Amino acid sequence: MIPTTDNMSNVVQWTLGEMINEPMILKRAVEELDNVVGRERLVEDRDIPQLNYLKECIEKAFRLHPFVPFLPSHVSTMDTTVACYFIPKGAMIS
Repeated sequence: MIPTTDNMSNVVQWTLGEMINEPMILKRAVEELDNVVGRERLVEDRDIPQLNYLKECIEKAFRLHPFVPFLPSHVSTMDTTVACYFIPKGAMIS
């Protein structure tokens, strides 16, 4: 198992941190939440398709602070040769 660089709760914290550093982005995201969801209830699954700006903010945070490595390695299951390179069983391959 390859360790991840962050977990999901850390990504949420990074997203909020990035938005706090950009008050206009945070303001626009809050306005979208208020318009779509309101302040009387919590966000529900049915709201997510309508939260386009917030989804874009989260995707940007995933790009800036990925919670998994970009290219997770694979392990060879047997000795093999690829393009004239010998790869032994158990070797980590990116």
